[in-house]
This record gives sequence, structure tokens and C-alpha cells, in this order.
Amino acid sequence: MPIITIRKERFWELIGRSLSDSELSNLLHNLGMDVEEISQDSFRVEYNPNRPDYSSPTGIARAAQGLLGVKLGLPRYSLSPAKTYIKVDPNLRDVRPYIVGAIVRGLKLDSHKIEELITMQEDLHWILGRDRKKVAIGLHDLDALKPPFRYIAAKGDEYAFIPLGSWRRMTLNEILTKHEKGLKYGHLVKGKPRYPLILDSRGEVLSFPPIINSILTELSSRTKNIFIDITGLDLDALNKTLNIITTTLHDMGGKIEQVRVIYPDRVLVTPNYKMRRWKIKVEYVNSLLGLNLSSLEVCKALKKMRHGVKISKKTVIVTPPPYRVDIMHPVDFVEDVAMGIGYDLLVPKQPQVLKYGKYHLVTKIEEIIREVMIGLGYTEVMNFTLTNIVDEFEKMMVEQTPHVKLLNPVSSDYTILRTWILPSLMKTLSLNKSSTYPQKIFEVGDVIELDPTLPEKAVRKMRLGCISCHAEASYSEIKSICEEILKNLSIQEWRFEPYDNPPFLEGRAAKIIVNSKEIGIIGEIHPQVLENWEITLPAAALELYIHEVIPIIQELEEK
Repeated sequence: MPIITIRKERFWELIGRSLSDSELSNLLHNLGMDVEEISQDSFRVEYNPNRPDYSSPTGIARAAQGLLGVKLGLPRYSLSPAKTYIKVDPNLRDVRPYIVGAIVRGLKLDSHKIEELITMQEDLHWILGRDRKKVAIGLHDLDALKPPFRYIAAKGDEYAFIPLGSWRRMTLNEILTKHEKGLKYGHLVKGKPRYPLILDSRGEVLSFPPIINSILTELSSRTKNIFIDITGLDLDALNKTLNIITTTLHDMGGKIEQVRVIYPDRVLVTPNYKMRRWKIKVEYVNSLLGLNLSSLEVCKALKKMRHGVKISKKTVIVTPPPYRVDIMHPVDFVEDVAMGIGYDLLVPKQPQVLKYGKYHLVTKIEEIIREVMIGLGYTEVMNFTLTNIVDEFEKMMVEQTPHVKLLNPVSSDYTILRTWILPSLMKTLSLNKSSTYPQKIFEVGDVIELDPTLPEKAVRKMRLGCISCHAEASYSEIKSICEEILKNLSIQEWRFEPYDNPPFLEGRAAKIIVNSKEIGIIGEIHPQVLENWEITLPAAALELYIHEVIPIIQELEEK
């Protein structure tokens, strides 16, 4: 979790008033932050990464002004039209394809404010940029440059400049092998045919993203105008990052000027502060908070959280500020309503009817299954819900089914969410093939299926997977395991129907049917599948769809 240190004097200046330590602590807690320390001159707070706009004292003060009632509603940000541009080299498409930019004029910086900007920059690199892989930020003294700018694909020995933290000119290859930042972040560009580079109209190097900026554009207390470049792999993440930085600089006294970004196939103007309007039903807010708020009370709370709000009958139309890049779902506004009211003002109530808690049916079923499996000599394992197409489908010899893909996977090993349990168990066996046999393992875990009827477009479902791997593993063995589980779940009638599909051996597998509904599959693993996983002994496996079993057990309990 990121931690930021703020001088009290600076914070009082930003919010327009001073507070006692207890008032400050309550305010920060109501903003959803953990107070690490409050000293005589400063305080340290830990903020949640889902609020990257808290990465600067200005961002925290802006939110604090709302809760304190100093400023309410949507902050107003004006954008001056673009006077310059960045031209993008088409050869960057397979290197680092995207760039956005902005100019901020009329700033008055000192050493403390520069330190704030650098801290915000590094926090955003971590929160939104995945340590510069997805997003890399450059802040430059505009007066040392001559617009317009070019974003080019350069060879490693084609350009040389003096990087920050150095005293001599270095080529791009030298920076990657000798400079501190090159050694740390060089892996992000190594292996590429060319390297990304930003130049001004004179050919002066501004930045070698995502590695290091030029010393030519280093910020100082004399800097009045800043040019911002943000490069990366995800254009949406770049725009969100730019919005946070430019609105922060605006609140520090700067004037924001847009920049045209000329791509080979389109032209963008950045930053863009147009925000989606959300329709939030007051009934929905009350149902989640357990309150009986009026439309006016919901509006008042949202204005304290610096949203633009209008009332339309029993619906509230909300426009979030451009720096609130964390807004993804109506529930985010419900959380803001609770914060706007004040968590300390939400009074808990005792239930009007005396009731006793009990296990949820799903939990009861999981516990029964775990107890049965352990009693049968199986060892429970836990695997990641993340996997990849090769493990999930290709090694199991099955066709790809609809699945959830990760937009920006950190590793090629984890690119999708799993749709069934058996591939995870096969991987566990593969990683333990040098261990003693028999190996009997099971997992009760989640799989993710697509469901376009839901707002999230996906649903979590619980399944049981188990595999027995040894010289005598067979269909008969796994069938007896399945029957024992069903008996312990109080299911009395079931049948098995042929299932001649991978990953099972034809003629040695079956579907489990209860009340004409398929609730799972069992069988002997196909030899080719075993070979794909480099497993040398036979294996028999079961996958039980717990989500299909639940309504059956509910019906039995009602009888």
C-alpha cells in the first residue's frame, strides 16, 4: 500500500484552514485512509491504490475540502486549445505504441512542490503503470524545449544524450547497460527491434521512455511551464494518468493546454475531461446502505465527494470529476454516499427479530465434501484461478470455450480465468511427478463463466475436482469416489451416461446425471493428455459442479 508524507503547513494551505490532530485523524479516516503517524510538523498516511488521485497532497486536500464543506460539487477545469503536437512514428506499433501529452503553464514551484510531483509520479508508475510497463510518465521543463515533438522508434546507437543522474552523453545502448535506471527498467524494451524516444523540433532528446528523461528538461524552482508526456501499452490507462496529473497541477495554480497527438491512423487531443454521466437510483443506494435517504440527502453526500449531481425524480444523475478514474460501477457511488454522510454517523441497529446465525448451504456442502475427500485419503490443494490457454485447453485436448481474458496480463502463464478445475490439478501432478505415488489430490474452488445477463458479464461458480494417479488408477476407482460423495450429500438417485470426449479415454468416462441434469464428469485421463503434462502413470479424475448440486439439495431439504 502506498504511503505519503505531508507537511501540515502545506495541507492547511491547501484546504484553507488548520485542524487539531484529532480532527485531522478523523478527517483522514473518513476519506478511507490509514493514519500511520501524526507529528508536530507533518503526518503520514497510507491510501488505497484504488484512489490514485490521493497520490499527492493536492489530491487529498481536494477530497478533504468536500468533506469539510469548504468546496462542494464538481471542480471546474478549463482546457486551453492545443497549440502544438506530438507526431507518432508508425514503427512504434510493436514497441511502445501509445503516447499522450499536455502542457501546464504559469506554475510556481519550489523544492517541496517538486518533491510532491516526483512522489506522485512514482506512485502512479506503481499503481497505474505496473512499474512503468503499462504507463511511464515524463515531466519536462517546457522552456528548455522547442515544440512540436516527435515520438520515434530509434536504434540503440543512433542518438545520445545526458540522462538524469549522469554527467556525460550516453547512447541508448549505453544507458541500458550502464545507467542505474537502464539496469532496472531495461527489460521493458530489450528484445525490441527499436527503442522509443521523444524529440523536440531541434532533435533534442526529451526522454527515453520508460527508462529515463534527459537532464536538459529537469524540473527546478525556476520552472514555470511543464510539458507532460505519458507513454505505454494501454491508451485508456494513459489518459486516466494524464487526467490525474493535469488536474493536480491545475489545482496547484497551473493552466492546462491540450496537445494534439498525430497517429498514423488518427488524431487525438489530450487531455480530455469528458466524463460519463451515471444514473443512480436512490432505492439502490438505500438497499445497499440499509438507510432511508431522500434524493436530496444522496445529492448532498455526493457533492461532498466532489461529484456533479442533478436530481431526476427518484434517480440521481452523477458526473464524477476527471481525476476519479476509480469509478467503474454504481456501487462506487454508494460507497461515496456513505463517505459523504460520514462513517462515524452511520449508527448500527440491532435486528428487530432475534435470529441465530448458521452456515450458508454452499459452505455446508463444501465442508461435507472436504471431510469426505480427506477421509478417502485425498490431499487438498489450492491453485490460482488465473491460468493460460495452453494449460486450460491445449494440453487437455479440448476445444476453447468462452472465457474471461485479462486485458493486460503480467505474465504469459496467467492470461485468462479458468473455466474448470481439472487442468489445475493436472498441473499440480506435473509439478510433483518426482514425488512418491499414489498421488491423490482434490480442490474445492472457483471457476469463472461468462454471463452476459449480469453487469459484470461473468459469474463465479464452485466446483470440486479430484484426481487419483498411480499404477492401478481406473474408472471403477473414481466412480466409487463419486458415489461416496453423492451419498454423503444425501443424494439418493443418480445415473452415469457415456461421455466420449477429452480429456478422458473413450469408453472409460461418464457424465453424472441427477434429475435429468448433468452435475459432473468422471473418467480415466487420456494417455495423450498425460503425455502432454509429462505424467507417466495412469490417472482417473472427477469434476463435480457444486453450483448444480445446490438446488438439488435445497429441494431435498424442503421435502
